[in-house]
Amino acid sequence: MRGYLLLITLLLLTGCASYEKQTQSFRGAWNSGNTIEASKVANIKVYDNIDSKDSVVWLLEQGAALRANDQLEESNYAFDRAEKRIKYYESQAKLSLSKETTGLVTNLAAIPYEGTGYDRVMLNTYQALNYLQLGQTGAALVELRQANEAQQAELTRNTRRINSARKSARQLNSNILRTEKDINTQAALSKLQPSLNMDYGPFVNPFTDFIHALCLWSLADDQSENALVSLRRIYATLGSPPFISDEIKLVDRLLSDKNHSDLTYVIFETGVAPIRREIRLDIPLYDRDLPYVGAAFPRLEPRGNLISSSVATGKTKTDATIICEMDAVIGDDFRSELPGVIIRTIASAALKASTTKQAGDKNGDLGIIAGTLYQAFSTKADLRTWTSLPKAFAVTRVETPSNRKLTLLVGSQKSEIVVNNGQVSVVYVKGFAHGAPLKIHQFRLK
Repeated sequence: MRGYLLLITLLLLTGCASYEKQTQSFRGAWNSGNTIEASKVANIKVYDNIDSKDSVVWLLEQGAALRANDQLEESNYAFDRAEKRIKYYESQAKLSLSKETTGLVTNLAAIPYEGTGYDRVMLNTYQALNYLQLGQTGAALVELRQANEAQQAELTRNTRRINSARKSARQLNSNILRTEKDINTQAALSKLQPSLNMDYGPFVNPFTDFIHALCLWSLADDQSENALVSLRRIYATLGSPPFISDEIKLVDRLLSDKNHSDLTYVIFETGVAPIRREIRLDIPLYDRDLPYVGAAFPRLEPRGNLISSSVATGKTKTDATIICEMDAVIGDDFRSELPGVIIRTIASAALKASTTKQAGDKNGDLGIIAGTLYQAFSTKADLRTWTSLPKAFAVTRVETPSNRKLTLLVGSQKSEIVVNNGQVSVVYVKGFAHGAPLKIHQFRLK
């Protein structure tokens, strides 16, 4: 009993600060466009958590903040550390049962954050963009190939996660899968499903595919055919937007004639990605002594609205086309991961309820009190997510004007720039919440 009370004490001391509160100062600085303050907070959090279960998610936040500050080499270093930690966790997935046990005894937030499918894709994509800005095109192409491989590999990983969750639940309690299929339970759990404007398919990121296609035809003379394959896939995924149709025609034309006028691509990365909120539900256990138990699940919550963006050259204005809504990418990933999360959460809730009952049977009221506290402070949803990702990516292409002057329009904001010399130039615009200052960078592809 003393050991049980010690566990309660540890939970009380370490479990009070929710992940939402832990990230509040970072999110506040980031959403307002204060990337210098955001990077300071992220640097401290990485230092404090480098050997903790939250190290990967804070390295991702650090990498994004440093990238926004134009600290590209430091950003890639942070992303590289995150990627190595993710690969380490993946190598241990089949060897260790301690992670599964920890999740059952406490909650899924108590196990290491291993990175989601979209995390893996976006960290490679950001590294590629950093390398492009640094002029290291070969390294950029390597990162984009890895991003595409990550999209394919995540299908296998997710199937393995769900199968592992079902196996663990079946070993723990034969009623778990019955609970999962209960009609009323399914109706309650349906509240967790994200509402998506777009459905790209599992683990697909059209923005990554577009950047890869752009690099293939502009950087590698023998890769235009592969660029066409990627563009046609994006064209089908996005529902045939005219902008992608024009891109296909451009690349098709370049197969026979390499000459073209100077082009400027303007990429708008705007808004903020969804975060996770906790929702608590009563779940039936089909046990005479334990008919119901409370369980905590994560639910995605979108933030803000899509921000319109366009480019003006003289009196001509060209609207940017949304290439990727990250709400949809994150929502698809969340939806694919949800079955495993539900099974593990129900199994954990059942184990805690059973443990509380046994404590009461053995130790009377004191056992019940200890068990109730144990349940209350260990019943938490895993709310960790990469909060500095954007809401959307939008792209447009214009012929670079002779004076190389462009006007960028993002929501109500307006910025005038001069495009650097280059046959294929990229202007990268990072926007945050409405009205927050823009971060504008440039690099040359050709």
